[in-house]
Amino acid sequence: MLNDNFVVTKSNALIEASYKLNLNEQRIVLSCISQLDGRKPLPRDNKFWVTAEDFSESFGMNINKAYEALHDAANQLYERDIRTFDEYGKNKKRVRWVYKVEYEAGQGRVMLAFSPDIAPYLTKLHKQFTTYQLKRVAGLRSAHSIRIFEMLQQFSDTGILRISLDDFKDRLELGNQYSRFYDIKRRIIEPAIKELHNKSGLIIEWDTKKKSRAVVGLEFRFKDDEQMSLDLEN
Repeated sequence: MLNDNFVVTKSNALIEASYKLNLNEQRIVLSCISQLDGRKPLPRDNKFWVTAEDFSESFGMNINKAYEALHDAANQLYERDIRTFDEYGKNKKRVRWVYKVEYEAGQGRVMLAFSPDIAPYLTKLHKQFTTYQLKRVAGLRSAHSIRIFEMLQQFSDTGILRISLDDFKDRLELGNQYSRFYDIKRRIIEPAIKELHNKSGLIIEWDTKKKSRAVVGLEFRFKDDEQMSLDLEN
């Protein structure tokens, strides 16, 4: 089972970047990030392993499903990239998560090697970074919930996240998938808030900022549910 030693540390620039990983891709990437010490350089061999047994146990998955999830994610992760933005919100650069992925069928495990371009977002971090325990997101069943959890944790000191709707959509790479805010609310925000309360121990209240009648921004106010935090510790 995951314990307090499994910690995910990312630069805030990576939290704010635009990318899309499905649920199991997120889980593999986060499992490997939790093997890093965010204060130190990337290990020389740059090889991080996730076994089907560990994957099954960590994320509450049937072992056969875990084998399948690792296999599918290994086939897709190499093509996944990240878009980071400058202070003016313009596209700055695109980088790959990994430069190598291997799936060993006989061993039932995946190895990934992080791209050198992603290393500055994960290693030698001494300021402007976000840290959380992997177990806080292990029970989540939505990739959007994981991303929103990370966005909130960036502001854990204040318990308030304010973000424009355009930035919110860009970070999740929603594109033109949802033309109406009602659909974003119903399919992404509300399910994520419910799941984050039930499985990650966050109490979240949120509201919109409007210009004329159009939604242009979001505000999330959040805090830890003390009882749920105790349950997560046990």
